[in-house]
Amino acid sequence: MNREFLYTRPYTPGKIDDTPVDLDSWFLDDSREKLEDELRKSSLSSLITELIEIFQDDEPNYQILLGLLGDKIIKKVREDKILYCLEEILRPDKDINKIEIEVDDQTLQIKTMNIFVTESSFLTVKNEIINPNGKFFIEGNKNSMSILIRNKYIIFYAVNGKIWYE
Repeated sequence: MNREFLYTRPYTPGKIDDTPVDLDSWFLDDSREKLEDELRKSSLSSLITELIEIFQDDEPNYQILLGLLGDKIIKKVREDKILYCLEEILRPDKDINKIEIEVDDQTLQIKTMNIFVTESSFLTVKNEIINPNGKFFIEGNKNSMSILIRNKYIIFYAVNGKIWYE
């Protein structure tokens, strides 16, 4: 599957995007739809594995990554952090309550991806994630698991019930 679309630079409002685009890829390549389908319909363990691979390959565009998982991206500023939150997560299992991505204000690169999952999903997946090749670092406790990949964190939090957006 071609993932090049994931690694384009983020769109900045008010600036002209002069990134060259291969028009054939718009009509002939269905990689985006396939990856979107995979991320939305896969098990939480498979989603985590796919996210790890995405972050290992290169620097993903936060706008595209969030768009693959759902709809309605909201920008927030919290304690001098720029966060993009996904308000509507489109996963049939309803195993994820909230996704936030902290972005560097200057480079628009992802610093941290926070994923809030149900307690039952967290307990199931916590024991399934392994690091066979040693290319990333995992640490965790009772209610969270952090994965460090190329100086980026993906952090999973176990939550009880629905998380409301601030």
